Amino acid sequence: MPSLIDQVAEHRNHIKHEALTFSLSELVNMYKAVPKEITIKPDFQRLFRWSREQQSSFIESLLLEMPIPPLFFFETETGLWDLLDGLQRLSTIIKFIGTNKDTPIDVQGSDGNENEWHYDNEYNLEEPLQLLGGEYLTELKGLTFVRLPVQLQLNLKRARLHIYVLKRETKPMYKYEVFKRLNRGGLWLEDQELRNCSIRMLDEEFPTFLQTISKDSTIAQTLGMEYEPQNTYKIEELVLRYFAMKNYSANFKHDVGDFLTEYMEAVARKAVSFDYEAQRRTFYEVCTQLNRALPDGEAFRGKSHGDRKSYGPFSPALFEMIIVGIAENITIVSQLAPEELKGKIIDLIIRAKDLGLTGGGSNSRTKTFGRIELAKQALAS
Repeated sequence: MPSLIDQVAEHRNHIKHEALTFSLSELVNMYKAVPKEITIKPDFQRLFRWSREQQSSFIESLLLEMPIPPLFFFETETGLWDLLDGLQRLSTIIKFIGTNKDTPIDVQGSDGNENEWHYDNEYNLEEPLQLLGGEYLTELKGLTFVRLPVQLQLNLKRARLHIYVLKRETKPMYKYEVFKRLNRGGLWLEDQELRNCSIRMLDEEFPTFLQTISKDSTIAQTLGMEYEPQNTYKIEELVLRYFAMKNYSANFKHDVGDFLTEYMEAVARKAVSFDYEAQRRTFYEVCTQLNRALPDGEAFRGKSHGDRKSYGPFSPALFEMIIVGIAENITIVSQLAPEELKGKIIDLIIRAKDLGLTGGGSNSRTKTFGRIELAKQALAS
Protein backbone atom coordinates (compact mmCIF):
# COMPACT_ATOMS: atom_id res chain seq x y z
CA MET A 1 0.00 0.00 0.00
CA PRO A 2 1.61 3.31 -1.06
CA SER A 3 1.96 5.97 1.62
CA LEU A 4 -0.07 9.18 1.60
CA ILE A 5 3.01 11.09 0.38
CA ASP A 6 3.43 8.63 -2.49
CA GLN A 7 -0.25 8.90 -3.43
CA VAL A 8 -0.07 12.71 -3.50
CA ALA A 9 3.08 12.61 -5.63
CA GLU A 10 1.57 10.10 -8.08
CA HIS A 11 -1.65 12.03 -8.71
CA ARG A 12 -0.06 15.47 -8.75
CA ASN A 13 2.25 14.22 -11.47
CA HIS A 14 -0.77 13.71 -13.73
CA ILE A 15 -2.18 17.23 -13.29
CA LYS A 16 -0.41 19.94 -15.29
CA HIS A 17 -1.75 23.46 -15.25
CA GLU A 18 -0.70 27.01 -16.09
CA ALA A 19 -1.82 30.24 -14.40
CA LEU A 20 -2.24 33.22 -16.74
CA THR A 21 -3.98 36.59 -17.01
CA PHE A 22 -5.85 37.75 -20.10
CA SER A 23 -7.67 40.96 -20.95
CA LEU A 24 -11.39 40.77 -21.64
CA SER A 25 -10.83 41.84 -25.25
CA GLU A 26 -8.31 38.99 -25.72
CA LEU A 27 -10.80 36.45 -24.40
CA VAL A 28 -13.57 37.77 -26.64
CA ASN A 29 -11.28 37.73 -29.68
CA MET A 30 -10.19 34.15 -28.93
CA TYR A 31 -13.85 33.10 -28.76
CA LYS A 32 -14.73 34.90 -32.01
CA ALA A 33 -11.63 33.80 -33.93
CA VAL A 34 -12.00 31.60 -37.00
CA PRO A 35 -11.30 28.88 -36.14
CA LYS A 36 -12.19 29.46 -32.49
CA GLU A 37 -9.39 29.39 -29.93
CA ILE A 38 -11.86 29.12 -27.03
CA THR A 39 -14.73 26.67 -27.27
CA ILE A 40 -17.89 26.31 -25.23
CA LYS A 41 -19.38 22.88 -25.96
CA PRO A 42 -23.03 23.06 -27.12
CA ASP A 43 -24.40 21.09 -24.16
CA PHE A 44 -22.52 23.39 -21.82
CA GLN A 45 -23.44 26.60 -23.65
CA ARG A 46 -27.15 25.85 -23.33
CA LEU A 47 -26.69 26.18 -19.59
CA PHE A 48 -26.08 29.93 -19.77
CA ARG A 49 -28.69 30.90 -17.18
CA TRP A 50 -27.80 34.23 -15.63
CA SER A 51 -30.74 36.61 -15.72
CA ARG A 52 -30.34 40.15 -17.10
CA GLU A 53 -30.11 41.34 -13.51
CA GLN A 54 -27.20 38.99 -12.82
CA GLN A 55 -25.52 39.84 -16.11
CA SER A 56 -25.84 43.56 -15.43
CA SER A 57 -24.53 43.16 -11.90
CA PHE A 58 -21.48 41.30 -13.20
CA ILE A 59 -20.67 44.07 -15.72
CA GLU A 60 -21.01 46.60 -12.90
CA SER A 61 -18.51 44.53 -10.86
CA LEU A 62 -16.04 44.61 -13.76
CA LEU A 63 -16.39 48.38 -14.13
CA LEU A 64 -15.81 48.81 -10.40
CA GLU A 65 -12.76 46.51 -10.63
CA MET A 66 -14.09 44.14 -7.99
CA PRO A 67 -12.18 40.82 -7.62
CA ILE A 68 -13.55 38.21 -10.02
CA PRO A 69 -13.06 34.42 -9.68
CA PRO A 70 -10.76 32.89 -12.31
CA LEU A 71 -11.83 31.03 -15.44
CA PHE A 72 -10.76 27.42 -15.97
CA PHE A 73 -9.97 25.86 -19.35
CA PHE A 74 -8.69 22.54 -20.64
CA GLU A 75 -6.20 22.51 -23.50
CA THR A 76 -7.19 19.99 -26.18
CA GLU A 77 -4.81 18.00 -28.35
CA THR A 78 -5.25 20.60 -31.10
CA GLY A 79 -4.44 23.51 -28.79
CA LEU A 80 -8.02 24.77 -28.32
CA TRP A 81 -9.19 25.79 -24.87
CA ASP A 82 -12.38 24.06 -23.71
CA LEU A 83 -14.19 25.98 -20.99
CA LEU A 84 -14.34 24.04 -17.72
CA ASP A 85 -15.66 26.64 -15.27
CA GLY A 86 -16.84 30.21 -15.58
CA LEU A 87 -19.65 29.77 -18.10
CA GLN A 88 -21.86 32.51 -16.69
CA ARG A 89 -19.02 35.04 -16.44
CA LEU A 90 -17.47 34.34 -19.83
CA SER A 91 -20.86 34.24 -21.60
CA THR A 92 -21.81 37.60 -20.10
CA ILE A 93 -18.50 39.13 -21.24
CA ILE A 94 -19.02 37.79 -24.76
CA LYS A 95 -22.64 38.98 -24.87
CA PHE A 96 -21.80 42.48 -23.63
CA ILE A 97 -18.50 43.21 -25.33
CA GLY A 98 -18.35 40.78 -28.23
CA THR A 99 -21.34 41.49 -30.49
CA ASN A 100 -20.01 44.80 -31.94
CA LYS A 101 -23.56 46.03 -32.45
CA ASP A 102 -26.37 47.81 -30.66
CA THR A 103 -29.86 46.69 -29.73
CA PRO A 104 -32.73 47.53 -32.13
CA ILE A 105 -33.66 51.22 -32.01
CA ASP A 106 -37.17 50.62 -30.67
CA VAL A 107 -35.89 48.80 -27.56
CA GLN A 108 -32.96 51.09 -26.71
CA GLY A 109 -32.52 53.13 -23.56
CA SER A 110 -34.13 52.95 -20.15
CA ASP A 111 -37.63 53.39 -21.62
CA GLY A 112 -37.16 50.29 -23.78
CA ASN A 113 -35.48 48.20 -21.11
CA GLU A 114 -38.56 46.09 -20.36
CA ASN A 115 -39.36 45.33 -23.98
CA GLU A 116 -39.88 41.60 -24.57
CA TRP A 117 -37.02 41.61 -27.07
CA HIS A 118 -34.52 41.73 -24.21
CA TYR A 119 -36.01 38.68 -22.52
CA ASP A 120 -36.44 36.76 -25.76
CA ASN A 121 -32.68 37.22 -26.32
CA GLU A 122 -31.58 37.03 -22.69
CA TYR A 123 -29.28 34.04 -23.30
CA ASN A 124 -28.45 34.68 -26.96
CA LEU A 125 -24.73 35.45 -27.29
CA GLU A 126 -25.29 36.83 -30.79
CA GLU A 127 -27.41 39.72 -29.48
CA PRO A 128 -26.04 42.52 -27.27
CA LEU A 129 -26.81 42.94 -23.60
CA GLN A 130 -28.56 46.17 -22.64
CA LEU A 131 -27.89 46.82 -18.98
CA LEU A 132 -30.27 47.33 -16.11
CA GLY A 133 -29.38 49.90 -13.50
CA GLY A 134 -26.62 48.78 -11.14
CA GLU A 135 -26.71 48.85 -7.36
CA TYR A 136 -24.04 51.55 -7.38
CA LEU A 137 -23.83 52.60 -11.04
CA THR A 138 -27.47 53.50 -11.57
CA GLU A 139 -26.64 55.37 -14.79
CA LEU A 140 -25.83 52.10 -16.53
CA LYS A 141 -29.55 51.61 -17.04
CA GLY A 142 -30.41 51.26 -20.73
CA LEU A 143 -26.79 51.25 -21.98
CA THR A 144 -25.06 48.73 -24.20
CA PHE A 145 -21.30 48.42 -24.65
CA VAL A 146 -21.26 50.57 -27.79
CA ARG A 147 -23.09 53.36 -25.94
CA LEU A 148 -20.79 53.37 -22.93
CA PRO A 149 -18.41 56.34 -22.64
CA VAL A 150 -15.23 55.49 -24.60
CA GLN A 151 -13.15 55.62 -21.42
CA LEU A 152 -15.28 52.85 -19.85
CA GLN A 153 -15.21 50.80 -23.05
CA LEU A 154 -11.42 50.85 -22.97
CA ASN A 155 -11.33 50.09 -19.25
CA LEU A 156 -13.44 46.99 -19.82
CA LYS A 157 -11.46 45.81 -22.82
CA ARG A 158 -8.22 46.15 -20.88
CA ALA A 159 -9.55 44.64 -17.62
CA ARG A 160 -7.77 41.37 -16.87
CA LEU A 161 -9.00 38.04 -15.52
CA HIS A 162 -7.03 35.22 -13.98
CA ILE A 163 -7.04 32.05 -16.08
CA TYR A 164 -6.13 28.49 -15.19
CA VAL A 165 -5.43 26.14 -18.08
CA LEU A 166 -5.17 22.39 -17.55
CA LYS A 167 -2.51 21.40 -20.05
CA ARG A 168 -3.09 18.69 -22.61
CA GLU A 169 -0.75 16.35 -20.68
CA THR A 170 -3.40 16.16 -17.93
CA LYS A 171 -5.34 12.91 -18.06
CA PRO A 172 -9.05 13.29 -18.99
CA MET A 173 -10.09 11.82 -15.63
CA TYR A 174 -8.54 14.80 -13.84
CA LYS A 175 -10.13 17.23 -16.29
CA TYR A 176 -13.45 15.64 -15.33
CA GLU A 177 -12.66 15.83 -11.61
CA VAL A 178 -11.79 19.54 -11.83
CA PHE A 179 -15.08 20.31 -13.58
CA LYS A 180 -17.11 18.21 -11.15
CA ARG A 181 -15.53 19.68 -8.04
CA LEU A 182 -15.77 23.26 -9.25
CA ASN A 183 -19.44 22.90 -10.17
CA ARG A 184 -20.71 20.62 -7.43
CA GLY A 185 -23.31 22.61 -5.53
CA GLY A 186 -23.54 25.25 -8.23
CA LEU A 187 -27.15 26.46 -8.21
CA TRP A 188 -27.30 26.90 -11.96
CA LEU A 189 -26.83 23.20 -12.69
CA GLU A 190 -29.38 20.48 -12.06
CA ASP A 191 -27.85 17.15 -11.08
CA GLN A 192 -28.39 15.52 -14.46
CA GLU A 193 -27.12 18.58 -16.33
CA LEU A 194 -23.90 18.42 -14.35
CA ARG A 195 -23.54 14.71 -15.04
CA ASN A 196 -24.27 15.13 -18.72
CA CYS A 197 -21.65 17.86 -19.16
CA SER A 198 -18.98 16.41 -16.92
CA ILE A 199 -19.17 12.77 -18.05
CA ARG A 200 -18.60 13.90 -21.64
CA MET A 201 -15.09 14.79 -20.56
CA LEU A 202 -14.54 11.06 -20.00
CA ASP A 203 -16.56 9.72 -22.91
CA GLU A 204 -19.45 11.04 -25.03
CA GLU A 205 -21.15 7.76 -25.97
CA PHE A 206 -23.17 7.10 -22.81
CA PRO A 207 -24.44 10.69 -22.25
CA THR A 208 -25.45 10.88 -25.93
CA PHE A 209 -27.20 7.50 -25.64
CA LEU A 210 -29.22 8.72 -22.62
CA GLN A 211 -30.16 11.96 -24.37
CA THR A 212 -31.31 10.15 -27.50
CA ILE A 213 -33.52 7.72 -25.62
CA SER A 214 -34.97 10.49 -23.45
CA LYS A 215 -36.29 12.35 -26.48
CA ASP A 216 -38.38 9.38 -27.67
CA SER A 217 -42.15 9.94 -27.38
CA THR A 218 -42.67 6.32 -26.28
CA ILE A 219 -40.60 6.94 -23.16
CA ALA A 220 -42.32 10.24 -22.41
CA GLN A 221 -45.72 8.55 -22.65
CA THR A 222 -44.64 5.78 -20.29
CA LEU A 223 -43.56 8.36 -17.73
CA GLY A 224 -46.51 10.69 -18.27
CA MET A 225 -44.10 13.49 -19.14
CA GLU A 226 -44.99 14.21 -22.76
CA TYR A 227 -45.34 17.90 -21.98
CA GLU A 228 -42.23 18.32 -19.81
CA PRO A 229 -39.92 21.09 -21.04
CA GLN A 230 -36.91 19.47 -22.69
CA ASN A 231 -34.39 21.38 -20.56
CA THR A 232 -35.55 19.91 -17.24
CA TYR A 233 -33.55 16.69 -17.69
CA LYS A 234 -36.18 14.85 -15.63
CA ILE A 235 -36.73 12.16 -18.23
CA GLU A 236 -33.01 11.72 -18.80
CA GLU A 237 -32.34 11.23 -15.09
CA LEU A 238 -35.13 8.64 -14.84
CA VAL A 239 -33.73 6.74 -17.82
CA LEU A 240 -30.33 6.75 -16.13
CA ARG A 241 -31.96 5.60 -12.89
CA TYR A 242 -33.45 2.61 -14.70
CA PHE A 243 -30.13 1.48 -16.15
CA ALA A 244 -28.29 2.07 -12.87
CA MET A 245 -30.79 0.15 -10.73
CA LYS A 246 -31.04 -2.65 -13.27
CA ASN A 247 -27.32 -3.10 -13.89
CA TYR A 248 -25.51 -1.67 -10.88
CA SER A 249 -27.85 -1.85 -7.87
CA ALA A 250 -25.41 -3.95 -5.80
CA ASN A 251 -23.31 -0.79 -5.47
CA PHE A 252 -26.16 1.39 -4.17
CA LYS A 253 -25.66 2.70 -0.64
CA HIS A 254 -28.11 5.51 0.17
CA ASP A 255 -27.69 8.71 -1.84
CA VAL A 256 -29.32 8.26 -5.25
CA GLY A 257 -27.56 11.27 -6.79
CA ASP A 258 -24.08 10.02 -5.95
CA PHE A 259 -25.06 6.52 -7.09
CA LEU A 260 -26.22 7.75 -10.51
CA THR A 261 -23.05 9.78 -10.97
CA GLU A 262 -20.90 6.80 -9.98
CA TYR A 263 -22.69 4.59 -12.52
CA MET A 264 -22.31 7.10 -15.35
CA GLU A 265 -18.61 7.38 -14.54
CA ALA A 266 -18.22 3.60 -14.50
CA VAL A 267 -19.88 3.16 -17.91
CA ALA A 268 -17.94 6.06 -19.42
CA ARG A 269 -14.63 4.69 -18.13
CA LYS A 270 -15.57 1.21 -19.40
CA ALA A 271 -15.22 -0.06 -15.82
CA VAL A 272 -18.55 -1.87 -16.29
CA SER A 273 -19.80 -3.37 -19.54
CA PHE A 274 -22.78 -1.87 -21.33
CA ASP A 275 -24.24 -3.43 -24.48
CA TYR A 276 -25.89 -0.35 -25.96
CA GLU A 277 -28.12 -2.11 -28.48
CA ALA A 278 -29.28 -4.86 -26.13
CA GLN A 279 -29.95 -2.40 -23.31
CA ARG A 280 -31.87 -0.10 -25.64
CA ARG A 281 -34.05 -2.95 -26.97
CA THR A 282 -34.96 -4.16 -23.48
CA PHE A 283 -35.81 -0.68 -22.25
CA TYR A 284 -38.06 0.03 -25.23
CA GLU A 285 -39.81 -3.30 -24.75
CA VAL A 286 -40.40 -2.50 -21.06
CA CYS A 287 -41.95 0.85 -22.02
CA THR A 288 -44.08 -0.79 -24.71
CA GLN A 289 -45.51 -3.25 -22.18
CA LEU A 290 -46.24 -0.47 -19.67
CA ASN A 291 -47.98 1.60 -22.34
CA ARG A 292 -50.29 -1.38 -23.00
CA ALA A 293 -51.29 -1.64 -19.37
CA LEU A 294 -50.80 1.64 -17.48
CA PRO A 295 -49.58 4.49 -19.75
CA ASP A 296 -49.10 8.18 -18.90
CA GLY A 297 -47.20 7.54 -15.68
CA GLU A 298 -50.11 5.70 -14.02
CA ALA A 299 -47.82 2.77 -13.23
CA PHE A 300 -45.72 4.98 -10.98
CA ARG A 301 -48.35 6.47 -8.69
CA GLY A 302 -49.71 5.08 -5.45
CA LYS A 303 -52.79 2.82 -5.52
CA SER A 304 -55.52 2.59 -2.90
CA HIS A 305 -56.67 -0.70 -1.38
CA GLY A 306 -60.37 -0.21 -1.94
CA ASP A 307 -60.99 1.00 -5.48
CA ARG A 308 -57.36 0.40 -6.61
CA LYS A 309 -57.31 3.86 -8.15
CA SER A 310 -54.25 6.10 -8.42
CA TYR A 311 -53.36 8.82 -5.97
CA GLY A 312 -50.41 11.11 -5.35
CA PRO A 313 -47.66 12.32 -7.69
CA PHE A 314 -45.14 10.37 -9.77
CA SER A 315 -42.99 8.24 -7.44
CA PRO A 316 -39.34 7.55 -8.41
CA ALA A 317 -39.35 4.67 -5.91
CA LEU A 318 -42.29 3.01 -7.69
CA PHE A 319 -40.68 3.76 -11.04
CA GLU A 320 -37.48 1.88 -10.27
CA MET A 321 -39.35 -0.99 -8.63
CA ILE A 322 -41.76 -1.61 -11.49
CA ILE A 323 -39.54 -0.88 -14.45
CA VAL A 324 -36.66 -3.04 -13.19
CA GLY A 325 -39.07 -5.82 -12.20
CA ILE A 326 -40.56 -5.86 -15.71
CA ALA A 327 -37.12 -5.73 -17.35
CA GLU A 328 -36.00 -8.78 -15.38
CA ASN A 329 -39.11 -10.68 -16.48
CA ILE A 330 -39.69 -9.19 -19.92
CA THR A 331 -40.37 -12.52 -21.66
CA ILE A 332 -43.10 -13.46 -19.16
CA VAL A 333 -44.59 -9.96 -19.03
CA SER A 334 -44.84 -9.64 -22.81
CA GLN A 335 -47.15 -12.66 -22.88
CA LEU A 336 -49.67 -11.16 -20.43
CA ALA A 337 -52.86 -9.45 -21.57
CA PRO A 338 -52.96 -5.71 -20.78
CA GLU A 339 -55.54 -6.08 -17.99
CA GLU A 340 -53.60 -8.95 -16.43
CA LEU A 341 -50.38 -6.93 -16.39
CA LYS A 342 -52.24 -3.92 -15.01
CA GLY A 343 -53.62 -6.05 -12.17
CA LYS A 344 -50.19 -7.44 -11.31
CA ILE A 345 -48.66 -3.95 -11.20
CA ILE A 346 -51.42 -2.60 -8.95
CA ASP A 347 -51.09 -5.62 -6.65
CA LEU A 348 -47.34 -5.02 -6.50
CA ILE A 349 -47.72 -1.34 -5.60
CA ILE A 350 -50.18 -2.12 -2.83
CA ARG A 351 -48.05 -4.97 -1.50
CA ALA A 352 -44.91 -2.79 -1.43
CA LYS A 353 -46.77 -0.16 0.59
CA ASP A 354 -48.11 -2.76 3.05
CA LEU A 355 -44.55 -4.02 3.57
CA GLY A 356 -43.28 -0.49 4.23
CA LEU A 357 -41.01 -0.51 1.17
CA THR A 358 -42.32 2.83 -0.16
CA GLY A 359 -43.11 6.14 1.47
CA GLY A 360 -40.79 7.78 4.00
CA GLY A 361 -37.16 6.74 3.83
CA SER A 362 -37.73 4.83 0.60
CA ASN A 363 -34.19 5.58 -0.60
CA SER A 364 -32.59 3.49 2.13
CA ARG A 365 -30.53 0.56 0.91
CA THR A 366 -32.79 -1.95 2.66
CA LYS A 367 -36.03 -0.59 1.20
CA THR A 368 -34.54 -0.15 -2.27
CA PHE A 369 -33.30 -3.73 -2.44
CA GLY A 370 -36.50 -4.97 -0.82
CA ARG A 371 -38.93 -3.48 -3.34
CA ILE A 372 -36.79 -4.42 -6.37
CA GLU A 373 -36.59 -8.04 -5.22
CA LEU A 374 -40.31 -7.98 -4.48
CA ALA A 375 -40.99 -6.80 -8.06
CA LYS A 376 -38.74 -9.42 -9.61
CA GLN A 377 -40.57 -12.18 -7.74
CA ALA A 378 -44.08 -10.80 -8.22
CA LEU A 379 -43.70 -10.43 -11.99
CA ALA A 380 -41.94 -13.76 -12.48
CA SER A 381 -45.12 -15.79 -12.53
